[in-house]
Amino acid sequence: MIRVAIPLLFACVLPLPAQPPVAPAPRRITERDAFFRSGKVLELKLEFDKKAADTLRGNHRAYVKAKLKDGDATYLDVGVHLKGAAGSFRGFDDKPGLTLNMDKFADGQRFRGMDKFHLSNSVQDPSYLSELICGEIFRAAGVPAARVGHALVAIDGRARGLYYLKEGYDRDFLKANFENPDGNFYDGGFLRDIDQPLDLITTKKDVADRKDLKALVAAAREGDPKKRFERLEKLLDMDSFISYMVVESIAWDWDGYPFKCNNYRIYHDPVKDKITFIPSGMDQMFWDVNGPALPGFGGMVANGIVSAPEGKKRYYARMREILRDVYKPEQIVKRLDDLEKIVQPALASVDRGAGNDYKNQVNRLRNAVRERAKSLDEQLKRIPK
Repeated sequence: MIRVAIPLLFACVLPLPAQPPVAPAPRRITERDAFFRSGKVLELKLEFDKKAADTLRGNHRAYVKAKLKDGDATYLDVGVHLKGAAGSFRGFDDKPGLTLNMDKFADGQRFRGMDKFHLSNSVQDPSYLSELICGEIFRAAGVPAARVGHALVAIDGRARGLYYLKEGYDRDFLKANFENPDGNFYDGGFLRDIDQPLDLITTKKDVADRKDLKALVAAAREGDPKKRFERLEKLLDMDSFISYMVVESIAWDWDGYPFKCNNYRIYHDPVKDKITFIPSGMDQMFWDVNGPALPGFGGMVANGIVSAPEGKKRYYARMREILRDVYKPEQIVKRLDDLEKIVQPALASVDRGAGNDYKNQVNRLRNAVRERAKSLDEQLKRIPK
């Protein structure tokens, strides 16, 4: 018998080359995204019947029905109420801030992909750009923030001027920023810390009886600094919150949560079981370009973190990172230059005086952006790493 040696084909198997990681599918550009990317200044017309107008004159938080026209598009039964607090509120017959809820009375109705959006009168920000620019900085630093566009607004046939248009904090906003939009979503309201009865905007099968906020309050009140930071880190998206505090300080948002317990939203993410703070109402930024790198925070969560050694250490480390990687003054100034070219002609079309002065208003922002960076760089040189 002749024996034939058969090679052992599988005795030595060469390893397969490593497969490159699969990149996540790119996020689909929605109609909402397309609008905020366009830079287009809209021309919007709102019409109210007499009963609705009289209701808003007497009860500015009541929703009434209105007709909205955007070019050739007309939307009926749009829910509208007035918005604004102590400094920004204006009555219906003045230049009122407005919240529009497209499907309040008409199920499924959307405006450029939005269920809810705000028309802010910007009476405290003659540049009309503060919230837009600061929102971009927050998002670049990893903190969710609403996007901003612009619109010329007429109400019942009378021009009311230029507004900035801000996307609302609705379910679509949550979908765009979190994996699961069904968590508890709170409105901080006016000058209320988390131990106050915050308004629950939306929820769906999430933590009951506000136990998420109650746990956060208890952690913030922990007396031992080390334990306090550890307890807060279990409840918060800590990286996001520290970035939030840092950008609030860089932009000197004296009217936000870390400083003053104002102008914020809170979302409990059911997937991560973590809480995220979301900034809002950023129309009075950069007022103190020489303010301390670490201000005296009034919000109990912010103060609870930076008063712990580990929290302070991470705060300064993150500030250095954001100043290096995100807050680049000349890039921000270039963005302001581009926005000025869009906004100034629209403003001048309804207010010649404001249009002529507009460059001065944007220059205040340009100068503040640059001077704040210089001040913080000098301060951080004196703080050991």
